[in-house]
Amino acid sequence: MKTYRHSILIGAALLMGQSGAATAGGMMPAPEYPPEPYETYKGAVEVPAPVVVHDAWYLRGFIGMTNQDIDNITNTTIENGNFQIEQHGFDSSPFIGGGIGYQVNEHIRFDLTSEYRGGADFRGLDTYVDPGCGPGVCTNEHTGVKSEWLLLANAYWDIFTLHGVTPYVGAGIGTARVTLDDFWDVNLVTNGLHWADDNSEWNFAWAVTGGFAYELSPTLTFDMAYRYTETGDGTTGPYFTYDPAAPQPQDPTTLEDIHSHDLLVGLRWKFGHEEVIPIAYK
Repeated sequence: MKTYRHSILIGAALLMGQSGAATAGGMMPAPEYPPEPYETYKGAVEVPAPVVVHDAWYLRGFIGMTNQDIDNITNTTIENGNFQIEQHGFDSSPFIGGGIGYQVNEHIRFDLTSEYRGGADFRGLDTYVDPGCGPGVCTNEHTGVKSEWLLLANAYWDIFTLHGVTPYVGAGIGTARVTLDDFWDVNLVTNGLHWADDNSEWNFAWAVTGGFAYELSPTLTFDMAYRYTETGDGTTGPYFTYDPAAPQPQDPTTLEDIHSHDLLVGLRWKFGHEEVIPIAYK
């Protein structure tokens, strides 16, 4: 009986020994805590979220109002006679335009713009002394409408940015197509009446501007500016009259050195796209 008991004890001891050997050989189950992330011990670079990358190109649109004038009214009759220009000027008129630009860096940008400057009513007055007018003076009233297409290549300096506001200055050169329509020369004292054919001419044009921009979002910027614009001379077509004794046609009238103080507001929209950066392994 003792031999049998000894055999059982020896077998249990052998079984426990084998279990201990198995544990020492690495056959224990994995620990219950989570392993380190795969990326950590593989040395992966952290993957950023998709980001919006803004291109340097932008589109712009704007509207505004003009405050225009000229230096002088002239034609061969005025040049050869004793005429005095008393007044001249335009009513305000609207304009609308757009363009495409390129932001070189945080301070320098360029754009090309095209705008239509709506019809502005013109009024001018000259006086002269003539016996046919009695003891007073004769008057000629000049009326008509001017409009333009203006094309400019512009450069800007964005001075600095503070709390999303960027003041800037700029300048541009280009060309203007100046059109004069419905021009009349009326002398009420002598019942004289002349009218001119419509005419358009292309001139050299230039402008200087100053304003500020406010970033509404990463892609949209509000823009407000003052601009001084020179669009050259405007010339009517030949003049005609109801008087059959007068020579037909008569020389055109020129509005010399048309210039304008403009106020404009607009928006600039930057091109942009979403870029996903892939996983990069060391």
